Amino acid sequence: MKIKLIIYISIILSTLFIKESSAQGKKNDLFNDPTWSSLSPAALSPDGQWAVVSKKYNKNPRPNKTYFINTTTKEKKDFTHFSNFYKSFLNKGIVVGNIKKDLAIFSLNQNDSLLIKEVAKFDTNAELNLLFSLKNNSEFTITKLSDNLKKLKTELSLQAIDKYYLSPNSNKLVVITKKKELIQINLKDFTSNKITDLKDNIKTLKWNINQDGFVIHIDNKLHIIDLNSNKIGVIDITEDKDIENLKLSFFLNNDLFVSYQFNSDKIIPESEYLDIWQGNSRQLLPSDFKTKYKKTYKAFVYKNKQDAITSLERRIDKDYLNIGIPGYLLSYNYFKDIDFDTYFPPIEYSLYDIDKQKNVISLSMTSQSPFYPSIDGKHILYPVNYTKDKWEVLNIKTLEKHSFDTDNLTKGFSPMWSQDSKTIFYAYNGNLHSYNLENRKTINLTQFKKTDKVHIGRLTNKESIPSYAFYIGANKPFYFIATQENNKTIYMFDKQKIKPIYTTRTNLSLTPTSNKTFSNDHNTVLFTIEDYNLPTKILAIKNKKVNTLIESDINKDLYKWRKRVDFTFTDKFNKSLNGYLFYPKNYDPKKKYPMIVQVYDLKLVSDPDVFSIPVHIDSDSGFNSSLLTENEYFVLSAQTYVTEEGPGVSAVDCVTNAVNKSLEIEPTIDKDNLGLIGHSFGGYKSSAVSVLTDIFKASVSGAGVHDFIGGMMFRYSYYRRMPDWFMAEKSQSNMMVRFSEDPQKYYNNSPILNAYKTKTAMLLFTGLQDNNVDWENTRKMFIALKREQKPVIALFYKNVNHGFSLSTPMEKNDISKRVLDWFDYHLKNKKNIPWIKKGLDYNKYSISPL
Repeated sequence: MKIKLIIYISIILSTLFIKESSAQGKKNDLFNDPTWSSLSPAALSPDGQWAVVSKKYNKNPRPNKTYFINTTTKEKKDFTHFSNFYKSFLNKGIVVGNIKKDLAIFSLNQNDSLLIKEVAKFDTNAELNLLFSLKNNSEFTITKLSDNLKKLKTELSLQAIDKYYLSPNSNKLVVITKKKELIQINLKDFTSNKITDLKDNIKTLKWNINQDGFVIHIDNKLHIIDLNSNKIGVIDITEDKDIENLKLSFFLNNDLFVSYQFNSDKIIPESEYLDIWQGNSRQLLPSDFKTKYKKTYKAFVYKNKQDAITSLERRIDKDYLNIGIPGYLLSYNYFKDIDFDTYFPPIEYSLYDIDKQKNVISLSMTSQSPFYPSIDGKHILYPVNYTKDKWEVLNIKTLEKHSFDTDNLTKGFSPMWSQDSKTIFYAYNGNLHSYNLENRKTINLTQFKKTDKVHIGRLTNKESIPSYAFYIGANKPFYFIATQENNKTIYMFDKQKIKPIYTTRTNLSLTPTSNKTFSNDHNTVLFTIEDYNLPTKILAIKNKKVNTLIESDINKDLYKWRKRVDFTFTDKFNKSLNGYLFYPKNYDPKKKYPMIVQVYDLKLVSDPDVFSIPVHIDSDSGFNSSLLTENEYFVLSAQTYVTEEGPGVSAVDCVTNAVNKSLEIEPTIDKDNLGLIGHSFGGYKSSAVSVLTDIFKASVSGAGVHDFIGGMMFRYSYYRRMPDWFMAEKSQSNMMVRFSEDPQKYYNNSPILNAYKTKTAMLLFTGLQDNNVDWENTRKMFIALKREQKPVIALFYKNVNHGFSLSTPMEKNDISKRVLDWFDYHLKNKKNIPWIKKGLDYNKYSISPL
């Protein structure tokens, strides 16, 4: 059968390459300089033959260049002009995507291509090598793909098709005709059969777990369609009022859970003019002053085989969570244990037997809902405490429980099922373990000693049941990173054996992108390494051997001079902390250099092992270590933490000791010209240190909680939709007591109450869209400093939220330049900077044009 309406262009790939369009406007200009670039792995073909690598200039949010690289030969092809291909990256070098508005099919191995005009939508099936395309003229075509593009074959062509729906695994297909006929296409023999006539447009379509059926919401009815038997179950959900918040989810056996709500006829009369906040309220939400009604809540389970419905009692304070286990839900009361002491309230979950209509066992009290069913649906895996370092597995049939300890999730990964549901993999005490449910034995898969201080990173190459659980695939290897002091090693677990694959002292990442970076057989995997003096390098594990796929082409002379000294220091409680001292460019041991200190917490907001580029657009909320060192500053990134004295007071101690240790290490640091910078929690600490000590001549504080009491402790957060006192008492600030229990501690740690003491020139900045840390904190701190005629300038960015991002490049560029200006003005005596010079002398006055 001939391919209709396809325009063959049997030309070499290079003739299709389109030059990158020139930048328009100042925003694009920020990303056009190719001097500095970064590489990142974007995808890998299912057979592992070809990798996609993105190249970005100056942290461009979109790739400036896109390359396809052969993982064996390292052949590189420039496909910058190609887009929308990630879900259609097939075996044997076949890839389907768009060139502008046209559909393009490439054979990378054969160096050939073709275009198809006027295609509105397309998808592919990698296993069967099929292309599904719907054209603007409503012609739907299924094409059998081949790496020899001259051998493409049209398997099916249908006219007057309105839409098509392909299952997530691409194995089931239905189409809707212009006459609203729902038709299934068999992808083995390309025959078709009509399922039903639709009276209206589909509002929602959701595939079941096995992806051999789906539910559609149409005309106030739910149609549950089984594509194997062509059986259709119809559920009427017509109500007097429009339904709201309709949720549809399948169980592992294809039963369906449905919940929704609607307004009753009972109006709440005062809702249009009054908002009442009660002292014992478990739901503090500001009113929109629109007419409100008492709501009716509904839920039921549709049993597929029996074609029967089981109704469930549902209220605002009694709800259910479907985790896929047939015959069971988790029931919970979201409001019962709310005390506003955490962002995620503690919730007690119970196993609810649908047939018995009752809870059969209480599971756990957790802050979120990480409940993972086994693949066979016989067990549930879940954490039993707030820190998620103790987990439990429940046998659904016997209700027996087995608990085990794990490493905190911030250090490792969530416990994970094996595909056969017999084993659970987890990390504990720096080792990888497996627990066998049949013999109840735990095996140490790695044999690290406790003194080795190893921690296991996230597993990669895992499979998933969407929305329910990740699992380790059968008969396929998986990989993980073990970190020991400065060494990081990729290990492979294969055939019950663990083997080290690659070791480095640099920053090592196996983190997957939104697209797969491992082959279907898991024998080819992409990973990256980088350091402060090593641009990102992309490597590939291929059949247990490691080779470099692509290296950065940045001129080595631009960064090979970089130097960093790592050291430890202690605070007054003798806690060991880390400091990272970056040296200035053109370092001369006979000179003195100013130093900028960046502060945040134990976790540094800017990873010292990441290769930063010395351009303003790459600054993280005004901070850029390489930009500062390029401008001949020492840069110190130092850990801080919160002691019983509070976050501000403890920050003073940590930062002071870090600075003193760096002065011992490097006498060329000018102790009279020190600067401090921080953002968010670091912005708070920068502000607190600036008012509680005099060692810094100038500081920059971004988006900080300067008004620690009024701006956090006693603030209602419209961002979190709850009181913010937990942010002060717990969370990062961790005051450990409420204000009434130790007012003086709050006074001591409040920058705004100590603002009158400062001798530090302070630059404050915030975004006027910031509801995370209310931007009025910055305005108040400015007023407090101005009242005492302290050297201060505040910057308020109209379109910025809690932080600068690549979606606000102009602002990101601006704050970086002003931060450098601020430090140059105060620490290098560069006084001819107009925006600063005019704004600090209280003997004169300024009238800002802004």
